[in-house]
Amino acid sequence: MIGLLTWRVVVSTGAVLFFLFSMQHAAFSRPNHLLPAYQAAPAATGTPHPVKAGALLRAALPVSAATSAPTPAYAATRPPGGLDAATTVPNLWQNATLGQIGAMADGSVQQSDRNQPNGVAGLDNAGTLTAPVTGDLTQATATSALPGTQKRSLAERFAETPSGKDFGLKLDGVTDDTPALQAAKAAMPSGSAIQLPAGKLRLGTALSGTKPTVWQINGATLPDGSPITALGTDVIESTLEGGKYFARGQSSADMAPLLRKDATITHTGGTTGFVMNLEKGNCTIPAEGAALNDYVWCHSTVLSSAAFGAGQHVAQASLAQRPANALADGKGSRSQIWAGYDETRDDTGQDSSVAGSLVGREIDVYSNGDDPLGWRIGLQVQIAGASSSGTPGKVGKGIALGNNDSTSTYGTMIDAAGRFDTAGIDLSGSTPVNNAPVLNIGANRNLAFAADKKPHLQFDSAAYTLRYWYDTANVFSIGSSGDITSTITNAGSGLGWTLAGQAQVGINLTGLTAPEAMRLGTGQKLSWEPTTSVSTAFSAGKLTDTMAAGIARTLDTQGNETLPGALQDSQTIVQLNQPTAAAFVAKGSAAIGLDTTGLTTPDALRLAEGQHIAWETTDAVRTAYQNGLLQDSLSGAALRSLDTSGNETLKGSLLSSGLTTTLDNDSASAVTLTGRAGIGLNLTGLSTGNALRLGTGQSIAWEPTAVITTGYAATGLMDSNGGTALRQLDSGGNETLAGTITPTTGLHLPTFSRSQIKGRPGPAVGLVVYDADDDAPAVYTSAGWKLMVLSALP
Repeated sequence: MIGLLTWRVVVSTGAVLFFLFSMQHAAFSRPNHLLPAYQAAPAATGTPHPVKAGALLRAALPVSAATSAPTPAYAATRPPGGLDAATTVPNLWQNATLGQIGAMADGSVQQSDRNQPNGVAGLDNAGTLTAPVTGDLTQATATSALPGTQKRSLAERFAETPSGKDFGLKLDGVTDDTPALQAAKAAMPSGSAIQLPAGKLRLGTALSGTKPTVWQINGATLPDGSPITALGTDVIESTLEGGKYFARGQSSADMAPLLRKDATITHTGGTTGFVMNLEKGNCTIPAEGAALNDYVWCHSTVLSSAAFGAGQHVAQASLAQRPANALADGKGSRSQIWAGYDETRDDTGQDSSVAGSLVGREIDVYSNGDDPLGWRIGLQVQIAGASSSGTPGKVGKGIALGNNDSTSTYGTMIDAAGRFDTAGIDLSGSTPVNNAPVLNIGANRNLAFAADKKPHLQFDSAAYTLRYWYDTANVFSIGSSGDITSTITNAGSGLGWTLAGQAQVGINLTGLTAPEAMRLGTGQKLSWEPTTSVSTAFSAGKLTDTMAAGIARTLDTQGNETLPGALQDSQTIVQLNQPTAAAFVAKGSAAIGLDTTGLTTPDALRLAEGQHIAWETTDAVRTAYQNGLLQDSLSGAALRSLDTSGNETLKGSLLSSGLTTTLDNDSASAVTLTGRAGIGLNLTGLSTGNALRLGTGQSIAWEPTAVITTGYAATGLMDSNGGTALRQLDSGGNETLAGTITPTTGLHLPTFSRSQIKGRPGPAVGLVVYDADDDAPAVYTSAGWKLMVLSALP
């Protein structure tokens, strides 16, 4: 219906009644034909007749007149005598009453409602919307064409894929988009993925906040067209450089990795030889796919670190672990596990000069500066037990170099051609077990010491002898019985055996069972120092020590000794007549300066009255016995004296069991401890219960400034802060507290039964306990025990 709707009904009286219902939406709302005004009215005189044929609905006024005329207020119009809602209009609608026609009109769409507020959307000839749908459509529902899907609201669907534009993101390259990103980050749960569509992202300030967020960048760039590579500590997921790109520009402590992949293998069986992978990458390079000067790395890991501390930064790590309970099912030995596997193959069958070089794995360590601590390690292979408390594990082979065929050979198995300043192979840090050799080259094989391989060692398995060869001459041999054979060919120009350096014993022959420890030929002698001026020789029946061609000591075959100097021996008294020199002078390095531990007498060292022991080179610190006192002194001042009765006089303080120390130094502490120790003062070993005693008025200071103290005064035991009492405890056990008590689990009263409470002897007024029988607290007053009134919390 368009414009004004006019109903013309012809009745038997011939009167024509017009019902004019204006449908102008601006003046009033659409009439409801089910209102009482359209229902049964007072009975009209006469009987209504059906509408005559041809007298159907027609417009009473032109549309132009209807739209231009003033809009009257709505009022119901009835024919004289009223209108029955049950009146039928058979020629207009089969068996329809006016009330039914009105109800149908209410449910119809008016042309004036199209594309209007609170109206309906207009449709074109194809049945589609002629204008964009506006307004809040979040509660509208939608579903998918997939079978089994259910309708959901658009708001729920949109929330699953949030976009920065939902929060006001402009991406125009001019507007600061930081507030929009911060709002999106704050609104979304931790770990959410938020989309950034194509556009120019301008950030006036850096993105803040550490709540994890993933930004899915779909074509967005910075205003200058450069890619976005950092958004605070968040993860970026984009297609930078045409591939999948993940990045985090900043980090905070304990952050999750940028990318994590987990695969738990739960199935059994499968095709024999099939390799199960967490991740598999194939990189095929055909002959025409890359030029010779191209570098193609199928996998690359780069770690840049300038950090310091106890942590470790590893560019790539692999861990293959067999769990402790792996054998619990009783199914026997497990499958092989490999921490890593590298294989480089050349299947051409050609020499390397034809087919090209191969590298199994290259390990490069680049650094500048020396390495005095040995922390720069080219390759480290560490074998350790899985648990320090378990049985140590044993590895079959540490590093095994071998061939899996019988035809290929190595040119050099291990070639150490670089410069080194410590050792080519250092086995000094190893710990052999069961006297295992640290290096085993096998019998009848050579260990060479020069590039020409002339000086070398060889073990002769037939004679079981270790031989040192130079070229073809066997210079030195050690037999299985320990016998040593040496052939010296440089007569007159060298020594048969030369010892240099430092040793406890130059040659130790004490373990020999033969009485002949050393044999010298006739005319040979032992020289005792490099110039051979001091020597020992046996000649003419006498053993003679000679020094610079002068005889120092002679021992004949009868045991008679001739000594031109003085002899210091047991029971020999040496008379000294040189008062300017010491009787005995010890210089150099020795384990003990004077060793008297072998003496059987208890009198190890005796000093005369007035003599002293000096403890340092200036003789300022000394100990002496004189005038009945044993005294320690410093520069003549007595520090400590001990008389014959055992009484000790100490200038300073003494820490010892059972002694009383009297101090006269008011400017110093009795005992001062500095440095580091496990316990400052350990009294746990005392058998007395009185571990520490303080005088009245004295206190214990708890920090360096002595502001916080604990001490006993006339009022009792008191904790104080400066001069302010914090807590006092008198002799009756009563405590006075300046502050409040705040128990972490709340205040709990002592709980007793009613009979126990009433039976308490002499309770103090104000005592509060909990009456378990009445489930309420009780307080003792001057009038006896009273229950406290409890009420529910609001």
